[in-house]
Amino acid sequence: MPDREPAGRIALRGRVVTDYEVWSEGTVLIEGGAIRELSREPLDPGEVRDYGDSLLVPGFVDLQVNGAFGVDVASSPERIDELSRRLLATGTTSYVPTVISSPESLYEETLPVLAEKVARRGGMAEPLGIHLEGPFINLRRRGAHAAAHIVPPDPLLFARLLELGPIRMVTLAPELEGAQELIKTARRYGVVVSAGHSDASFEEAYRALDAGVLALTHLFNTMSRMHHREPGLPGAAFAHPLAICGLISDGIHIHPEMVALAFRMLGPDRICLVTDSTAATGMGPGEYALATRRIYRETNVTRLGSGALAGSLLTMEEAFQNILAFTGCTLPEAARMASTAPARLIGEGRRKGRLAPGYDADITVLRPDLSVEAVWKGGELSYVDRTGRTLGNGGGEGF
Repeated sequence: MPDREPAGRIALRGRVVTDYEVWSEGTVLIEGGAIRELSREPLDPGEVRDYGDSLLVPGFVDLQVNGAFGVDVASSPERIDELSRRLLATGTTSYVPTVISSPESLYEETLPVLAEKVARRGGMAEPLGIHLEGPFINLRRRGAHAAAHIVPPDPLLFARLLELGPIRMVTLAPELEGAQELIKTARRYGVVVSAGHSDASFEEAYRALDAGVLALTHLFNTMSRMHHREPGLPGAAFAHPLAICGLISDGIHIHPEMVALAFRMLGPDRICLVTDSTAATGMGPGEYALATRRIYRETNVTRLGSGALAGSLLTMEEAFQNILAFTGCTLPEAARMASTAPARLIGEGRRKGRLAPGYDADITVLRPDLSVEAVWKGGELSYVDRTGRTLGNGGGEGF
């Protein structure tokens, strides 16, 4: 078990990453599980943790987690607490368990179990709700989703799924017949609608963004291509002033130069770094579950038996490091993409994703080399890395 301390009045000192600045020396005062005060000056409430030159950043918020560390969300929902504990090692303090297109029977079995686990606190990463990635997607852009489990937009089916668990986000193809009614239903229940696995034209996509679609699921991947005569779904996201884009910054799903282009077009407040991680993340080569499918981990990718990419091996620790390397953005901008923007998109922007008074004391401590040193969750010291190694595609356990 990771180290944990009870939530009391504690001062953390280090290089504090605020929304727009990095304080070379600063203090975050936490009390009762929340941030009470930020100061450039030392505060001495009695208990002080001095992290020296390490960075204090808001805990990472990942909106697309299929699984990690051998746990698959869809097929092994009873192991979600294990996943939540292990995710702390990657700097992730909140996440949205994701279920790809599946048969209705799997939803009936899995969503109620996930519902029991949502909003668990106390020393583990917090599941904020469920992300349904499908089944209302375009067959032509299904990616790793099984064709047999993809269905046309069906508001009645969606309503039944809403009864089974706390769905916070749904990925669908907005160009499909019936999608508009489903979008209206989702908005009525406060569910974030994200366009993905879609073959929408620029015009179809732009109209959907006007009509209540708020986001794009893994920008550029499994969607209509961006072309100079038909900008497609990515072009609509660049053109629309409100679109927010999930982005897998592993250097495999998207070329680093395209990541840099997306950053220049969208800025740090319209990009949410996501991992799209799978049960193979943090593990060695082998065969793993992805809902009803089997995927195979190679050195640095996961694929179906056909050879098609299937999710990723990315962690939020690596996503944070990569976005800095690929774009040249500042540390505060990277923190806004890894924490602030995703928390705001999912409706948690008033309590998560920032180092600010009144926010949950979810704080990731990064060494100067940007590896995770420690994680505070709800004001508790919930993870300490004693190995000095990063968790990544090398498959190290880290515990």
